[in-house]
Amino acid sequence: MAKKFVGVPTQLLVLIITTLLLLAVGFSSLSLWRLQQDYHQFRQNALEQGRVQVELHNNILRTKLTLWIESFTDLIKLSQQDDFSLFTQQLEQQFDALQLHLNVENVWLVDSNKEIMMATNSFPIVVQENIARVFETQEPSDRIYCLESCQLLLSLPVLNRQGDMVVVTMSASLVDTLFAIKTSLNREVAVVSFSSKNAQTLEFGMGEIVSASDRALTQMLFNAQANQTSVDSVLTQGLQVDQQQASYLSNLLLLAKTKHKDFYLLLIDDVTEYRDKNVTYRWHFLLSMSGIFIGLAILVYIISSPFTKRLLQLSNALPLLSHKKFDQFRQVKFNGQRIFADELDILSDSAVKLSFELEQLNLEVEQKTKELENIAMFDLLTGLPNRNMLNYQLRKSIANIARHHGGVAVLFLDLDDFKKVNDSNGHNIGDKLLMQASERVRLSIGDIDIACRFGGDEFVVVLSHLTVVEEAIDVAEKILKQFKDPIKLDSSIFYVSTSIGIAYTELATEKADDLVSHADIAMYEAKENGGSQYHVYHQEMFQRVAHRVLLEGEVRQALAREQFSMSLQPQLCAKSKKLYGFEALIRWKHPERGMISPEDFIPILENSQHMIELGYWIIRRCFETAVALKDYGLEDVRIAINLSAGQFVDANLPHFLQSLLAEFSLDAQNFELELTEQTLVKDIDHTIAMMEALKVLGFSFAIDDFGTGYSSLAYLKRLPVDVIKIDKSFVFGMLENHSDYQIIKSTIAMVKNLGLTVVAEGVETQAQLLSLTENDCDYIQGYYYSKPVPDVDLFTFIDKHISNGHWKVRAETGSIKSA
Repeated sequence: MAKKFVGVPTQLLVLIITTLLLLAVGFSSLSLWRLQQDYHQFRQNALEQGRVQVELHNNILRTKLTLWIESFTDLIKLSQQDDFSLFTQQLEQQFDALQLHLNVENVWLVDSNKEIMMATNSFPIVVQENIARVFETQEPSDRIYCLESCQLLLSLPVLNRQGDMVVVTMSASLVDTLFAIKTSLNREVAVVSFSSKNAQTLEFGMGEIVSASDRALTQMLFNAQANQTSVDSVLTQGLQVDQQQASYLSNLLLLAKTKHKDFYLLLIDDVTEYRDKNVTYRWHFLLSMSGIFIGLAILVYIISSPFTKRLLQLSNALPLLSHKKFDQFRQVKFNGQRIFADELDILSDSAVKLSFELEQLNLEVEQKTKELENIAMFDLLTGLPNRNMLNYQLRKSIANIARHHGGVAVLFLDLDDFKKVNDSNGHNIGDKLLMQASERVRLSIGDIDIACRFGGDEFVVVLSHLTVVEEAIDVAEKILKQFKDPIKLDSSIFYVSTSIGIAYTELATEKADDLVSHADIAMYEAKENGGSQYHVYHQEMFQRVAHRVLLEGEVRQALAREQFSMSLQPQLCAKSKKLYGFEALIRWKHPERGMISPEDFIPILENSQHMIELGYWIIRRCFETAVALKDYGLEDVRIAINLSAGQFVDANLPHFLQSLLAEFSLDAQNFELELTEQTLVKDIDHTIAMMEALKVLGFSFAIDDFGTGYSSLAYLKRLPVDVIKIDKSFVFGMLENHSDYQIIKSTIAMVKNLGLTVVAEGVETQAQLLSLTENDCDYIQGYYYSKPVPDVDLFTFIDKHISNGHWKVRAETGSIKSA
């Protein structure tokens, strides 16, 4: 009887089959578990990518808005302004550009008193809360809020020179953000909303679509799961929907919550391929496992050996990309399959394509770097180097002084009256004019010199290798000569001059900032002397500037310590000596230096915010004095009040004067408002509107210092003026200078023909008085009668010099002489 046995081939076959079955069961279970883990990981990755992309693109949008506001405040120099009027005006003008370029839908501007300075729409509660948070923390605040659509709300604090803060709030649409998320993730996205009530049990299909990249697909997903899945389940596990042979995975990310609705970002991934692969894998896994494992041992070595070699070859070549040796990388020959391409061939081809893309990206980075360097170092409008390049080149030139043993000069240029060109012709013409001016400056200097645009209408020229300062003066004269020719823009011709300050040094230890500062001081010296000229800096200029700064600080202290007072100078009828009125004049008694001339401190006050405050104090003091004069018995005496330019443009002026008239029960005819010619013509339309508003109240107007500014019959006919005051500079020389006499004579005749009243200032001699009286001058003011009288001594002065409203006279040596 033959012995039964199991042969070695059979044992091997059984062993292989058993091994394969065990491996198949284990690997299948492991693979199924791995697929589930991959599916869970895929969902987690999808959610994380969605969160990252939402935060990334919101940060991009928030950064764009923040950078825009910061650049905008720097551009209009908000840090140098005392209020936010220009900022508000320019922000309103930029609203259309914000809508176009940044999808800004609304802008709000709110001051620290919660007053709305600008609003392009209503003022929602969420906006008010965001602004309140900014005022509380003094830091930017942003959030996503949704009503009919979802928007990014950004609130930023901005400060002016005084440290006052306002909050700029912008709401920008998230449409572009959603599109960017869709593009970045390569999946469909939508913004959906659900009722806040019973959110845990609310069905997913009851949501509302706010916006969607594929509305039809989103609506289909809602309809497919209308009453089957809760929103809470979708949030925690996601939702897979099979529809029309396609499979979609939906995930929700919370965007914003309101009182009645919750808004989510819906991420829709097409997982059809993933599902099909899973199903196919389950069907073919067991069938393929047997054949795979039979040849596995044989094929492992045959297949793995060339793969390993090719991977090592590719890994050795990849570091060439990090060293930007793109051509050398592409010269490497990767040993690929001869008949069929495999993954390593694709990887090799992708690496080669990546080398081209990295090379192109490297070129673009270099190009952008150069562009950024140009933006950082050159002015975009004129093409000239900007302030950054100036600092670099100037420091370099000063450092070279020791090597070349030559001097360095800085020329600081400022175009004269350039603001008038912008105001009258617009900034477009102003920009063209700046380009022409920069070209003229560039043509005036040598090849080794540098011309920079310092800012606005200011230019700086750096001259190196000089032997004497006269060489810099020659260049300044050449620039001045260039600007003597008019600039023609389209059909308009402009005559523009420039003031130049020159600072020269032969010291290698000189600081660049000090040299520019010295040239700036010299430029202002040239401008104060009439412009269209140059001045060379010297130490006395700095001392004058220091004195001015010191005096400005003392003026502020004087305001706080109430060191200012009021004096009144009488005005009398030239023929009858009847008291016409008084001109109110401000006086400053310094506790150490005594009385300080108004010519020293008025120009400082004129350009500060304190002038308005002090001006209103003077006006109130004039009203109090007018009441005292009436009680004294002088009923028809006028008080002339000087108004500064800043006070005259103050919109509160008419209301303030009207309130004083009511408070003191006075008639506006008791007062005369004096304005200089420069104040009148600064903005002629506003001037006329303000004068007419005050005329309605009954006030009369006088032009002070007539003939020293922009005297013109054209504006004189337009303005509702009552009195013309002839400047004392003409009166002083009227008897010695025939031209001054003719000017006064013709001015009186012209003014009288216009039906106006004439007052002559600065009358000091009887001969001047007689001449003015003969030429029919109405009223006289000057030291001949009296110096300005302190208000505390006014009634003592009246008792001594005024009788029955007329100036007292006494007889001396057979003639009548004023006391």
